[in-house]
Amino acid sequence: MKVNITYKGYVPTKEQKSLFEKFIDFLKKSHPLKKDINIVFTKERYGKMTTGVRTKDDLIKILVKDRLNRDILKTLSHEWMHEYQRTILGRKKGPNIGGKNEDEANAVSGSDVKKFEKGNEKLEKIIYKKFQNKIDKIEERLSVESFNNKLLINEIKKVSIESLPYGYEDLTNFIDSETMKTHYTKHYKGYVDKLNVELEKVKGKDIDLEEIITKISKFNNKVKNNGGGAFNHALFWKMLSPKKQTIQDPIKKEIEKNFGSFEKFKEKFEEESKNRFGSGWVWLILTDTNRLKIVSTSNQDNPLMNTEKEQGYPLLGLDVWEHAYYLKYKNKRDDYVKNFWKVVNWGFVNDQYTTRLDINKSK
Repeated sequence: MKVNITYKGYVPTKEQKSLFEKFIDFLKKSHPLKKDINIVFTKERYGKMTTGVRTKDDLIKILVKDRLNRDILKTLSHEWMHEYQRTILGRKKGPNIGGKNEDEANAVSGSDVKKFEKGNEKLEKIIYKKFQNKIDKIEERLSVESFNNKLLINEIKKVSIESLPYGYEDLTNFIDSETMKTHYTKHYKGYVDKLNVELEKVKGKDIDLEEIITKISKFNNKVKNNGGGAFNHALFWKMLSPKKQTIQDPIKKEIEKNFGSFEKFKEKFEEESKNRFGSGWVWLILTDTNRLKIVSTSNQDNPLMNTEKEQGYPLLGLDVWEHAYYLKYKNKRDDYVKNFWKVVNWGFVNDQYTTRLDINKSK
């Protein structure tokens, strides 16, 4: 495939032009397309365009005005992923906000930039270089003289705390607001903070959290425990919803195929949750052979970890640590497990399943 690059309304510096070209080469290797594509880096917005847009005639437009180079790379990866979804995975266009395609593009773009940074450390200065004085403005607002560009870059690179997609009190038919608040602000935040402290000691630490999890054998136990806690909880919040949902195909059909019926699946999941000795998690996973399986992991381990005997991609998980339920249920874990079904975000589970299935089939 061939990529044609043009610049409209501005002239890039030599180092900026080189950065864009190297990142496009990275995208070509990571997400190869079959067709030629045209990319326009522009200073002006077009139509409903915010930071980037992909048109039907294989054209990607990327806004560069008043933006950090890192943000530009992320937008480029995002729009490239939409092209990949359409032409390689054969998907139809989804909603501009939310939905499977958009969520996947958001996740992949962040991961792509981190992987690119890891392999191109010498480009860090240009990736985070002042662009239209944006960093200067941030420093000015912070009013901290010692908070220099390098420190700002390090802050941006840290593993971030995922926003809770609902209020602490919105899941009371499953868990009380006090437990939810403590779980999120103390336990989850604690894992993320401790992970970032530990990663400061690790060479080549600037990698995506999911990549840390999948290559966990390369890290020490502190990274494993806190990284698992950060990753598992970030997933867990998305697996819950205050709006009651009914399970739909294709995950419903696949569960019935693998477990006999949805009720039998629930029974097996509940049994595994009740029998998990001590602290840990119970998961519904998709294996590399595209089969569904129920597994449990100890502590903050995850089935994506290469140290696990039974590995797979987590579609649904339940935290059975006592801190997740003890204030409301005391020692009655069985009741906690049964009420879990009232708040499962089956839409998210379905998206996890279809996205991973597409990735497995494209390998």
